[in-house]
Amino acid sequence: MGKIKRGFTLVELLVVIAIIGILVALLLPAVQAAREAARRMQCSNNLKQIALANANYEETFKVYPPGRLGCDGINTGPCNGNPNYQRVGTSALTLMLQFLENQPLYDSMDLNTGLYSLAFAMNAQNQAAVRSRPGFVACPSDTAQADRDIGGYRAATGSYAMVHGRLGPDQGISGNMKVFNTGIYVYKDTFNHAHLLDGTSNTVIYGETFDGHLDEVYNIWTMGSRHHSLRSTVNPPNTPPGQGITTAPYGTRLNGAFASLHPGGVMFAFADGHVQFIAENIDLPTYRALSTRNDGESVSAP
Repeated sequence: MGKIKRGFTLVELLVVIAIIGILVALLLPAVQAAREAARRMQCSNNLKQIALANANYEETFKVYPPGRLGCDGINTGPCNGNPNYQRVGTSALTLMLQFLENQPLYDSMDLNTGLYSLAFAMNAQNQAAVRSRPGFVACPSDTAQADRDIGGYRAATGSYAMVHGRLGPDQGISGNMKVFNTGIYVYKDTFNHAHLLDGTSNTVIYGETFDGHLDEVYNIWTMGSRHHSLRSTVNPPNTPPGQGITTAPYGTRLNGAFASLHPGGVMFAFADGHVQFIAENIDLPTYRALSTRNDGESVSAP
């Protein structure tokens, strides 16, 4: 007699399937955690590049770049009496392109006319440039669309915003908040290493944002704008959009908070070039002190 071939019984198959399901369930969180760790590492590297570019800019020009190259409708401080052609919205990150291995993009921009100036709508050269989205401006964890409409043209979003200081939506959209804030990036004015009396290792200069295509949190990397690409420490990290202390000058509630999709906190770049993850439950006075350049607080990020 020939040998009887014996296959798996239905019960055995169900047991094997159940075991495979359990193994997948156990492995999936580990796989997701590994992916998030890789995304977080890339995000940290981007911030590191930006921090080093900021330092190289200061070494070359003896000042850090302004958060916004020109003014808007205000007549406060350095913006007093500025003619319209000086009211341009070019961001610090745009000015740092030449130190971020993006010289061709920098050269393609007409900075004499300026980005987001009154003449911008007629400048096809700059309109093409602001649609560009270099890799260093986007965190892999960010779910933002690549660009958004601004006044009838498209501009690329970014995952990082400048630290404006401890004055934010609690000041509305006042001129004092724009030009006299406590961080190294403000409207038109500039600072240098000597102004950082709190120490470069204790001064945050860039932090994360996400979903920059949405109205409540929009962030255009080439544009310097309060509560958007210039953000504050008024609200804790990861304050949900539209919540906390807000201002709504045009009907949309803005909180100007830094936020990320990394669990538990937000990554920040410091003026000395290091990058650190700051927990969303950080002591608020400490967090705000980190966003000042010369208030004399002796604090460091926990």
